[in-house]
Amino acid sequence: MHNHYINDLLNLKGIIVKNIKNSNNEIIISVETKHHVCVCPHCGSSTSKIKDYHNQLIKDVPIQFKKTFLSLKKRRYICKNCNKSFYEKLDFLPKYYRSTNRLIAYIYDQLTTNKSMKQIAFDANVSSNKIMRTIDLFDCENTTLPDVISIDEFKGNTGYYKYQVSLIDSKNHKIIDILPCRYKHELCTYFKKFSYEKRCNVKYFISDLYEIYKDISMTYFPCAKIIADRFHYFRYINSALNDVRKQVQKNLPRSEQKYFFRSRKIFLSKMSELSPEQMDKLNYILINYSEKLRIIYREKEAILNIIHSNDSIWAKNQFNEWIKRNINTDIPELSEVAKTYHHWAYEIKNSLETPYSNGVIEGFNNKIKTLKRIAFGFRNFKRFRTRILLLA
Repeated sequence: MHNHYINDLLNLKGIIVKNIKNSNNEIIISVETKHHVCVCPHCGSSTSKIKDYHNQLIKDVPIQFKKTFLSLKKRRYICKNCNKSFYEKLDFLPKYYRSTNRLIAYIYDQLTTNKSMKQIAFDANVSSNKIMRTIDLFDCENTTLPDVISIDEFKGNTGYYKYQVSLIDSKNHKIIDILPCRYKHELCTYFKKFSYEKRCNVKYFISDLYEIYKDISMTYFPCAKIIADRFHYFRYINSALNDVRKQVQKNLPRSEQKYFFRSRKIFLSKMSELSPEQMDKLNYILINYSEKLRIIYREKEAILNIIHSNDSIWAKNQFNEWIKRNINTDIPELSEVAKTYHHWAYEIKNSLETPYSNGVIEGFNNKIKTLKRIAFGFRNFKRFRTRILLLA
């Protein structure tokens, strides 16, 4: 009865537990299998004749946070027909392995967490090379394309390139794939492998204001609407406002620069989200310090109202008016932003009538950067890609 409970706890079929040694650092469970008839892998004949035994130490999933081993008394059979010998086949132990199936499953489960491979190796009582070989066994080739594709690069410093590219299904919030670099030839090679019918099923292609992404979308996704990500194009007007604020701050007396610097977050926040005290402070600065700063802040708020509008027709008309009003302005920072918006007008207008953005991909990129920091970087791109796909 006692042995039966131990077998249930270990959950290994056909195993007889003979002894358990529990020390401070490790647990060794002595086991053996039931004697049964085996099929010869060489000629297919059945045999039950035992040639000899071989004691094998097998690594298993840790128990009580201790290294756990199965000390297996393994049988070697001999075939009466062809006279060749072979070891018995075990369901829980792959051929040529010294670790159980569930230990491999445990390693894969740990690879889906934010842990370094060194830490996973320590917890699983295996070497770091074992973890790397396990990752190499994982096959994660992507063969489909969703309706909505988001594309963005992140700094991975992996392989031969500084930046890698993540592809995300923004509709279902899933990672599609990770590409080794953002160069055009690499993107072309990747999307060429999909059939024309699959590429035509893509309805939306979301990216930042990067010309190569635009060219890729126009070339390989003829039915897709190209959408400029709101965060990326709004960042241009925010950056221009911050540059003007710095110019004004630089020309102020030393005593006022500190006050002005502490007010920088007020300019970057939406006006409707400011407290009454912050509004009073903002109005005082805009009225008393710089007309140029007041104008560019007003235009920044106009872009925010356009982005957050629920009426896409009104938003697109207001966007056209915004470009006309600012493209020839005397404020060079504002004029440059208007020229950029004019160049990307079609893609920005598409973003005003669709609910999709690169917000999902930014969240995934943050997870990727966290993984990279925990691992202190990756040299092998294939393993880096596999870790990201497992983590996601």
